[in-house]
This record gives sequence, structure tokens and C-alpha cells, in this order.
Amino acid sequence: MSYRLRMLAVALAVLGLGGCQDDQRHGGVAAEMAKAVRRIDHLQSVASNGKALVAVGSFGAVIVSGDDGATWKRRDLAEGGALIKVATCGDGSFAVLDFGGRLWLGTPDGATWAPRDLPPSDAHLDVACAPDNRLWVTGARGLLVTSGDSGKSWTSKSLDEDIQLLNVQFPTPAFGVVTGEFGRVLITTDGGATWAPGGGLGEDFYPQGMHFQNERRGLVVGLSGAVIETQDGGRTWVRGKAPVEAPLYGVLALPGDEAVVAGAAGIAARRAGGAWTPIPGVPMADLRGLAVTGTGLVLAGTGTLMPIPATKSN
Repeated sequence: MSYRLRMLAVALAVLGLGGCQDDQRHGGVAAEMAKAVRRIDHLQSVASNGKALVAVGSFGAVIVSGDDGATWKRRDLAEGGALIKVATCGDGSFAVLDFGGRLWLGTPDGATWAPRDLPPSDAHLDVACAPDNRLWVTGARGLLVTSGDSGKSWTSKSLDEDIQLLNVQFPTPAFGVVTGEFGRVLITTDGGATWAPGGGLGEDFYPQGMHFQNERRGLVVGLSGAVIETQDGGRTWVRGKAPVEAPLYGVLALPGDEAVVAGAAGIAARRAGGAWTPIPGVPMADLRGLAVTGTGLVLAGTGTLMPIPATKSN
């Protein structure tokens, strides 16, 4: 075989190998994109209305389960951006906060979504939907706005301060709580008509997650495993700690003294009877979302939606 023919054979072999590698790469990408939960998903939040679970994350990711997290179906929002929080309304519908300045309202099955514009802000940081379906959104520079007509119009209850209001929740139609940087706590007992200061969390505390079980018991979490709890609706707080040094991003206050926390580097732990126990089998992922299901819990994080079976105590 001449030199020219040998070089042609080598070139054809290399091209063939390259084509095979491209096919493998493309096949791997296609297989990954076909999954309901992808490795690149930065899931920020998950919520349940008792029938459907909805998890949300970056690039408009909306992932829905109708069987307590056993299986999931992807329903990405074509115009969605960084989705940072999903909340459940009293009528079973969902509200999703888009960091880009929109709210998405979803049907109880999580199948259909409609956008609503939000009042301007440097950053929209959290959304709550009260049992009476009133919407609340917090954000930078003291943003606190509410809507009683599904986001068609908004009323401001904002603070005239340079402060980030990070978390908002309404366990009942009348009782609501907001926590913010510098350990700020705001409480309402009249459905948000008026707000009053609650007990401070400490000026050095940055509450990265909050959950109230009812109008009296609630928990907030932060850096270095910090867990701070109230038993009187946010008027006084007791500082505690999970047995971790990683930042905590998600928390659930469960019946009795039980609690579940989740955070960076696959941190997930459950407290019962005053003792903390790590949740086994959790991947080394950034965990941010927690929700109660009919069969236990579900964890949401980077590339992760993981059902956690119920324990005998809950």
C-alpha cells in the first residue's frame, strides 16, 4: 500500500472514531436531557398541596410529581428564568417566584402556568401564598408587597430601609411572619394590614430559611448549622444548633419538637426528642428545598429530588 493510501486509511479511521465519539457524546446529552431531573438542575424549592409536588430551579425548571415523589414529570417554563421559590395557596394552586421580576401562578396539578409582573425591585427574594390565597412577596430595600387578586394589582407594605427581607410565611390567614437580614423579624396578626417588630434574631444573623408549623412554633436556619426556634409566634427566640458546620438553607418544623434541616454538601438531619440524627443516603449536593408528602418528606437540591420515608414518630 502506498504512503498516500496509508494516510487516507488512517484519516478515515480517525474520522470514524471521531464520529463514534460524537455519537456517544450526543447520545449522552440526549439521554440526560430526557430525564425529569437533570444533573445540572439547581433546584431551589419544593412544595406540596397534598396531591401534587412542584419543584423549581434555574432556567425555568418546573418538575412535578403526582405520586409523592416516586416519579416526576418536567414542565419547564419557556420564558422562565431563575425560579427561586414555590409556595402553595389555600385553594391548592401554586405561586412561583422568578428572580427576574415575575410571578408564575400554577394550577393545582402544576400543568398550566401564567405569568404576573411584580413591582420593581433590586431583588425579589421570597413569596408566600396565604390560606386565603393572598400573595406576599419580599425583597431588597425592605420590599413587602401583597396582592388579593392573583397578582393583577399590588399593594405596598414595604419598609423605608436598606434591608433585605428574606423570608415570608402565613401559617393562617391572619398570622404572618417576615424575617430579614440583621436578624429582623416582623409579625402581623391581622392578615398583613399592620406589621409590628418581633423578637430579634441577633444583628449578626442572616436567616437563610424559615418555616412555621403554626402561629406559635417556627424555626429559622443559617450559617454554621444555626437553628433558632420560637414557641410564641416570633416574639422570643431560642438559639440552637444542628451538629454540622455547613450553612443550612432549608427547614421544616414538624409536630412535637421534630424538625428537619438541609444545607450545603449533602447536609440533611432530623431532630426528634431533642436529638439530631443524620438522614442517610443523601447525595453530596447543595440541598435547599424541603416539603412534607403523604408518605414522608422530599428533599430538593442540585440535580436531586429525593423522597424520604416517614418515621414512626411522624
